Amino acid sequence: MIDEMMAIAILLPVAAGLLILAIRNYYARNVVVVATSIALIVNSVLLSINGPFTYTPEGVNWGLFITILDYAILLFYLYIGFTLRNWLVVIFAFTQLVPLAYFEFIMKAHLELSPAFVVDHLSLVMTLIISIIGSLICIFALRYMYDHEHHAHLTKSRQSRFLFWLVLFLGAMNGLVFANNLFWLYFFWEVTTLCCYQLISHDRTQEAINNAARALWMNATGGTAFILAIIYLYVTQGGSSALSLQTLIGGGIQASVVLLPVALLCYTGFTKAAQMPFQSWLLGAMVAPTPVSALLHSSTMVKAGVYLVLRLAPAFAGTYLSIAIAIAGAFTFFATSALAISQTTGKRVLAYSTIANLGLIIACTGINTPLSVAAAILLIIFHAISKGLLFLCAGTIEHQIWSREIEDMEGLAAKAPLTTLITAVGILSMFLPPFGMLLGKWIALEAAYMVPLAAILFVLASTLTIVFWTKWLGRLLQVLPKLGWPLERLSLSYSAPLWTLLIGIFAVGIGVGPIYQNFLLDATNNVVSGNQIFAIGWNNLVLTSASFIQRDILGLFPIWPLYLILVVALLLPLLLIGLKPTELRPVYLCGEQVGGTDTDEWSAEADQKTKFLLGGYYFQSSLGEKKVNPWANTIAIVLLVIMIGCGVIVIC
Repeated sequence: MIDEMMAIAILLPVAAGLLILAIRNYYARNVVVVATSIALIVNSVLLSINGPFTYTPEGVNWGLFITILDYAILLFYLYIGFTLRNWLVVIFAFTQLVPLAYFEFIMKAHLELSPAFVVDHLSLVMTLIISIIGSLICIFALRYMYDHEHHAHLTKSRQSRFLFWLVLFLGAMNGLVFANNLFWLYFFWEVTTLCCYQLISHDRTQEAINNAARALWMNATGGTAFILAIIYLYVTQGGSSALSLQTLIGGGIQASVVLLPVALLCYTGFTKAAQMPFQSWLLGAMVAPTPVSALLHSSTMVKAGVYLVLRLAPAFAGTYLSIAIAIAGAFTFFATSALAISQTTGKRVLAYSTIANLGLIIACTGINTPLSVAAAILLIIFHAISKGLLFLCAGTIEHQIWSREIEDMEGLAAKAPLTTLITAVGILSMFLPPFGMLLGKWIALEAAYMVPLAAILFVLASTLTIVFWTKWLGRLLQVLPKLGWPLERLSLSYSAPLWTLLIGIFAVGIGVGPIYQNFLLDATNNVVSGNQIFAIGWNNLVLTSASFIQRDILGLFPIWPLYLILVVALLLPLLLIGLKPTELRPVYLCGEQVGGTDTDEWSAEADQKTKFLLGGYYFQSSLGEKKVNPWANTIAIVLLVIMIGCGVIVIC
């Protein structure tokens, strides 16, 4: 049974992707994608029910197969670099290829390791996110890419190629979160980087290709650090047993030896999670079709970075490296929240918000207490659901108004009320009680007293997030009063993922107590060492912390009452306030309006016709990228150097 479940999680997306690549019929291809998505979702649930296990595949020399594919991927990077004449891609492909070749052919390293995969509760949490949310995004992409290509007037469809990389991505991510062999983990890591490049460059515009190349070389710097960490561990410990992730985090290696490779691996996680100063690759990814943005930002690519840092937390617990990681993540949370305020494009707001929340998760990992690790895991789940929904909403809106600009979304509530409602709930779930993101941030703030600077940055960043979310929400909901609403119809490929994620937001928020106690508690214990009976737990009303000798009430979060208050707040105005035809008045602007009082034009200077326009203020002069990025990136680089230095100093 384990053989079959592992094959479905990792190999089925590969087989399905190849089949999708071969199929040219639109409907047959859709059937394959939907069937694969359902299989992955069901399989992830069965894996969770089965519980933790270890696994080493037999019958095939998988180690040799993975080695060959490693070289194929790196040689393909070189090909891309030389073809595009992008020397950064070439350089960082060589910085992986040369050490890897020396390691295997000169040092003749033996890389077999058992078990190859260790599936614990943290891995199971991640595969549920990958398989459920990732699969919903694949289903959404079926109709989205059809509309996307129709609008672009393509003469030859490239949907098969797009869906191949999209589905393959899910298998690579499942392999990544299951892998115990660091060399195998490196392979899956590079597959996700390759998929990222192919998906970002899908439209083949010059902008898309350039941004895909930037994503490639930035992530390749992390790949280089990964290889160096593997070689260092192998040489200092004298064998492949040092390449076991469980040995690395379980205290099986001397602490003075482990911190440098752990610091390098954390650097690798920072690149994939687009932490400052690497945020530009993720922002560049916004040129790709929206399903790519949803997949990269919510359930897969960027979550690989925070997963790796979180997985390594026991190895750097109680060290200066841990504090450096906490401050670096908190600074990214603060700086990118500020940058989000100045963005006029919906997807860029979502991108900066994603980077900010990933910084918060990494900061919680660096604080490295049971409370902060619990917050990190909860935030991973809540963020994946809410942000996945918001990106799909952004894609739906784009195909309704054919624009990504927030200003163009003004009055959307009157044109597309259903989409607006779902988008509004998604936005509110990012900062409003009783939704899960607020709960996660509150727990994070409870834990941040361990690192006061991180706590200050948490408060500032959380304040900034309310600004950019409410600004966007205001543009969506700003409409003129009218009687009646249009009937909006969405295709099943759009509506099914949207409604599923919307229900998921409420279900996970309402059921956070039993979900944590019965499932996430074990995932927390996979990361945090100590003698706690449990890190934190709920009876659905009270947040508590417990150890063998004491029990502390940390605060009250009344989940059910807060949901009831939210429902009343939303329904009461509808019940008490109603418009009558006699109460409606046409828009009137001071001055002479052109064509009567029901137009938005009037005569201005020299009798020139001028449109009446309302717009938001985006603080470009103070919080724009040109103003913030120079000093923010400089600070981020310094923090990154300090982080690596914490590993070097211990070695010295």
